[in-house]
Amino acid sequence: MELQAIFLFSLSVAIASPVLPPRSCKIDDFEVQSNFVPAQFSGVWHLVGYNRMMSPVTRLPPRIKDINTRYVKSRYALGEDGRGTIKSNGQVTVTLRDGHTFTRCERVDFSTFMEQGSRPVMDLIQVTGRRRGALTRSHIVATDYDNYAVRYTCERELATGACAPNMDHLWILRKDNSQFSLTDSQIQEFMENLCISGSYVISPIGEECPVPDN
Repeated sequence: MELQAIFLFSLSVAIASPVLPPRSCKIDDFEVQSNFVPAQFSGVWHLVGYNRMMSPVTRLPPRIKDINTRYVKSRYALGEDGRGTIKSNGQVTVTLRDGHTFTRCERVDFSTFMEQGSRPVMDLIQVTGRRRGALTRSHIVATDYDNYAVRYTCERELATGACAPNMDHLWILRKDNSQFSLTDSQIQEFMENLCISGSYVISPIGEECPVPDN
């Protein structure tokens, strides 16, 4: 009798519980920042975290074991139409498979083009660095312009509209170190909603590499 009561109770809970629709991982279905103002987004942003696949480079040459990037800061100079530049500088530590390591400041610059419409899709064309000429689609998912920003990029989109495995990136940015307001649970929610691969890694902020000039 007791087992029957437990079974009936479990069945009633299952019936009463709503059936949630499967989460869409199509990039066009992601919720992004509405009424994005590119010129207001301009300024210096610090990288405070990203999703780690291969730190955060997805393809490594055979002789390189690991690449660790820290202290990244980027200067965004965007016009009202979204055209402009992003200049980034960060400390890169490369570990070779033979055990040797070296550390240096490495700069990467992008040209930006903003697509017109309600969704802030920013195309980034790398103009310096190892991947010169590469095109990356970027979405500003959320920002308050003065404190935090969440940026999503996908290196290769599948025919299904989803990002290819290990080709998606989440970038958490901040301007004012003392007023950063995103919590760990909020960041985790962004990762789930954007179907992000890998785990979240905190990136330290420091003055080891200078802010890129205008």
